[in-house]
Amino acid sequence: MLTAAEVPANPQFVRDDKGRPIAEDGWPISGLACIDEVIAVSGLSRSKVYQQMAKGDIPSRRFGRSRRVEWAVVRRLFLTSEMQD
Repeated sequence: MLTAAEVPANPQFVRDDKGRPIAEDGWPISGLACIDEVIAVSGLSRSKVYQQMAKGDIPSRRFGRSRRVEWAVVRRLFLTSEMQD
């Protein structure tokens, strides 16, 4: 069995500083997005993002006091189609 250091890196993906694979559009493919990343992608205000999370329109996870949104959800809501209010 290979260790993590011995596994060759996938040359198809460029990775960001957090190790997440980056798609051609410049945004991560997988992992968790912080609120600032959701704001940057969506164009919504910080308070609107938190309101949408409270309503359940943007599914999120809580880690202590911080919230994270899966990049798959961010892509589905904001990069492939426009979110409806």
